Amino acid sequence: MLLLPLAVAQGDDSFGYIEGRIVAIDEARNVAIVALPDRTVEAQLGGSFFMDQGSLLPEFRAGQRVELYFAPGPDGQRQYNVADWVRRPALLWLLGLFVLVALVVARGKGLRAIIATSASLVVIIAFIVPGILAGHNPLLISFIGAGGILILAIYFVHGLNWSTTAALLGTLIAVAVTMGLGIAFSELAHLTGMGDDKAMFISFGAPQIALKGLLLAGLVIGALGALADITIVQASVVRELAHANPNFGLRELYRRAMKVGLEHVGSLIDTLVLAYTGAALPLLVLLNLGEVGTIRALNLELVATEIVRILVGSIGLILAVPLTTLLAALLFRGDRLPGKPGLEHGHKH
Repeated sequence: MLLLPLAVAQGDDSFGYIEGRIVAIDEARNVAIVALPDRTVEAQLGGSFFMDQGSLLPEFRAGQRVELYFAPGPDGQRQYNVADWVRRPALLWLLGLFVLVALVVARGKGLRAIIATSASLVVIIAFIVPGILAGHNPLLISFIGAGGILILAIYFVHGLNWSTTAALLGTLIAVAVTMGLGIAFSELAHLTGMGDDKAMFISFGAPQIALKGLLLAGLVIGALGALADITIVQASVVRELAHANPNFGLRELYRRAMKVGLEHVGSLIDTLVLAYTGAALPLLVLLNLGEVGTIRALNLELVATEIVRILVGSIGLILAVPLTTLLAALLFRGDRLPGKPGLEHGHKH
């Protein structure tokens, strides 16, 4: 649905948004009767504020919670238009279902994962986004934020021990490599960060933001989850191999763990590519709708940006496997380490 203009500065209540529930619809006049918190009003359905999509848009019905846009009419009286549906209740139900499934299936670890994920979102919203808006280097801000997110995602969920320490170090190195590759290939591909409408709006509303840095910051944050996943698995595999046979040296531990890692990385690369492609599916449909040739499409910054995201993120994911495996093998060879950092003696066999 077409977005409506935002309200004016604070203190001017002549136009803006308000939520209510549709009581009835007068189809003859194309008007909805909407109950607001303190009164009932008539609100126009469609009209000049709406894009005519015909049957593509679902119909408003009685009983639905909706958002109204209000503005002074030609006669000075406030007029209302039905702008959109209120979607928060559905989102809250979905969130509740997610929490329930996580707690029932994963129990304590599921609860820790939910808390860590919530804290990660707080880091992004309360630290990374304000830092970028303040004009700081998006890459630096994102790298610092990524460190905090990884500590939460790895230590809080999986515990503080040598295998999670190896996973954290391997992930941070892979993130740094991903950032370096992103910087290099955004320069080689002449990516400006201005490839879509969102970037244009940001450049007008917040000219202090470095759009190319913002593009790369999004690339790094998008790959964090997959990176943490694969490094945790690799470090755990090395630890278990070392516990099972303390005679394994560095080379043997690395070789055996990499057999598992290569199987895992194949599925994760597929997951990462499909995730990015799924997000870009409307773009792919639009390009085919406009009959843009493949060669021409690859040259568009919007498409080139997605390709750089996919390939750079996948390279970082692949490199995370040998990096973490090597770090964990150095720590666990000969089963010399205990379960947690700081203890002096290893496990007895």
